[in-house]
Amino acid sequence: MTHNSTAVPRHNWLVRYYRAQLRFYLHVLTALRILPPSLAAAGFAWLRRTEVPKRGNNVNHSIRSKIVIPVALVLGTVLVLLLAGCGERSTANPVGPAVPGDNVQVTRAPLEQWRVPVTADSHAYAMAFARAIWTYDASRHSYSDWVGGINMFAGAASTSGEVARSMLPGPGEWQQLEAWKARATVTDITAETTPELAKLKENRGLPPGWQAYVVRGKQSVVLGAETRTVERIAAVSVVCVYTCKFWSASAQTTT
Repeated sequence: MTHNSTAVPRHNWLVRYYRAQLRFYLHVLTALRILPPSLAAAGFAWLRRTEVPKRGNNVNHSIRSKIVIPVALVLGTVLVLLLAGCGERSTANPVGPAVPGDNVQVTRAPLEQWRVPVTADSHAYAMAFARAIWTYDASRHSYSDWVGGINMFAGAASTSGEVARSMLPGPGEWQQLEAWKARATVTDITAETTPELAKLKENRGLPPGWQAYVVRGKQSVVLGAETRTVERIAAVSVVCVYTCKFWSASAQTTT
C-alpha cells in the first residue's frame, strides 16, 4: 500500500536553537534602542519567510540545513559580538571575547556572589547571573576562577557557555584589572520583564520554561584609590523546568 502523504520538513534542533537566539537578540536590541526598528523588522521578516516551506513545495532538507545553519551561526555570532561591545569597553568591567573551552574549572573557592543558586525561580536566577558577571576581586582570584564560576551557570550547554563568558572582560583587560588589584561589587539589583520580552514566550522555537528579564544594578568599582559607580544593564534569559539554567544574555552600560 502506497502512502502519498508528505510531512512538512522541520528545522533540526540546531537551526531552531539559533533561530530562537536570533529572534531573542532582535527583540533585545530593539528594546534597548541599539538596533533601528527597520533592521529589526527585516530580520523578523526573514525569520517568517524561512519558518515553514509553502505547502506543495519540495524542499531539500539537507541543502536547507547546510544553508540555514551557517547563516544562523553567522548572524548569532555577529549579534553576540555587537551586544558584547556596546558600552562595555570601560576599564572597570569591559566586555571582551569569550575564552575558548568549556572545561575551565574554578581552581580556588569562588566568591560568594559567583555561586549558582539551585532554584526554579527564574527572577532570582537572572539576578544571580547578573551579580556574578558584575562582581570580581582581582587581588583574590584569577581570570580562570571567574570564567569557571560563570561556566557553572550554563552547565553542559557549550553554546550557552560561550554566550555567558562573552559577558566578561577579555584576558588582556583582566591583566589591567589585576595590575590595579581592582575589585567590584554590585547593589540595587532589579529584574523585570518587558512587553517585548514577554511576547517572545509565544515563540515556538523557545524551550519550555524560558523566561527573560532586563536586569539593572549599580556597580561600585575600586581602582587603586579611585572608586567609581557604573550603571549596569543586561538582558538575561533563563530556562527553568525543575531548576534554572542560563540560556542567553546581552549587556549595555550607562554611566
